[in-house]
Amino acid sequence: MFFINLNIESIVALGNIGPTMERAMKEAGKALAASTHGHIVEEAQQKLHSSRQKYIDALSFNQIDDDTWVVSLGPEAMWIEEGIPPGTEMIDMLLKPGRNAKGPSNIKTAKDGSKYRSIPFEHNKGPTQQTPKQTSLTNMLKSAMKERHIPYGGLEKDSMGKPKTGLLHSFNVSHDAKGNKVPLGRLSGKPLLHGVRIYQKPVTDAKGNTSVKKAIMTFRTVSSKHKGSGAWVHPGVEAKHFIDEAYEWALRAWETTIVPDLLAKVSDAL
Repeated sequence: MFFINLNIESIVALGNIGPTMERAMKEAGKALAASTHGHIVEEAQQKLHSSRQKYIDALSFNQIDDDTWVVSLGPEAMWIEEGIPPGTEMIDMLLKPGRNAKGPSNIKTAKDGSKYRSIPFEHNKGPTQQTPKQTSLTNMLKSAMKERHIPYGGLEKDSMGKPKTGLLHSFNVSHDAKGNKVPLGRLSGKPLLHGVRIYQKPVTDAKGNTSVKKAIMTFRTVSSKHKGSGAWVHPGVEAKHFIDEAYEWALRAWETTIVPDLLAKVSDAL
């Protein structure tokens, strides 16, 4: 979250500007906040790929009171904004209570007191939301599904033509059709496509419309017992600093465009 303090001294110095110009100044501040939010979204769309939607979904623009608008970024996307140093162990972060803002964190306690949770990995994201490595893995998955006569994109339907729901398939993939091995996971030592689960579930959108969506998933367990083992170590993410850049962008827009326009309006009204 960040605030921009808008300097209006040069306008106030002109004297009584009247309620009409006061309203114009408030509208200018509101428009600048909205433009700043739009600027960050545009930067994210241009410069992010697999993390683009996560960042945009976590970005918000809200009015706090008559004179204050705030652009903020949720904690679930701060790792994109601030980056992650290479070699960072992610276990404490993944086992942090309340980490999942959209639902229960599903953290459990084992008999020995250790904490653990199941981490889902989705394998049918859109191409723009996948890294090159994820795209390669997806191509292997598509090949394996084709061999099993399972559609990758389309929904599977019953004899009445209605979409099936629930867990439809579970299988392991160790090689693609050309014999290439699926990469091994550093944690489990098993192929990254070991334990594929294919679900079709009803979902309801913001307008109350219900549809059936396909999810192709694998799950891996992270445990506090893994700490120091070298598992769940992040390769690193470069900080994007979209908000810092947008802050400077907003100040330039205020000083070079908005204030001169307001001064011209005030001068015309005096």
